[in-house]
Amino acid sequence: MGRAVRAFGTDELEALDRVVPVARELTGQYYALPDNWFDTASHEVRTVKDLRPGEVLGEGRLAQIRKLYRVLGEGAGRVLRCHTLCPHYRICLQDHNILDSLCREPTVPLPDLLTCVLTHEYVHLVRFCRFEHSYDSPATNRGGEEALVGEITRTIVSELGHRGLRRAADRLRAHPQG
Repeated sequence: MGRAVRAFGTDELEALDRVVPVARELTGQYYALPDNWFDTASHEVRTVKDLRPGEVLGEGRLAQIRKLYRVLGEGAGRVLRCHTLCPHYRICLQDHNILDSLCREPTVPLPDLLTCVLTHEYVHLVRFCRFEHSYDSPATNRGGEEALVGEITRTIVSELGHRGLRRAADRLRAHPQG
């Protein structure tokens, strides 16, 4: 994108730090994941200030997940003798669109919005890592996958989330998250 985009400030970054464990817990409970699953799944959560230009999206999208590769093995970072390419996922939060969404829905607290968005992206992460869906599937399959992940996210929030989180998810249902 050629235009400057708004980035999270200190308050938003602190809220993000608080809700990452909540979104992990909700997703982990739904999938009955071991307590350390998210610590072992190669992934990161990044905000717009840390994104590459191609990872910053236009209006409406609150986040995306990108598949990258890390080099693991003997000599990684130097002359490679024995190495493995390991999938690594980057959750790219779209600060500017999240902030715009808060303006459109002022009754939705930022922590609840971030929890919904992260839970949605964590569902994608689990599905990719467990080979329930291929990241590299054709674009024609992505709409169906996005709808399924949205439905799973709504189930997680409705069954495991607190009342405020459920209300936030209901208010945001019309806005794409992935």
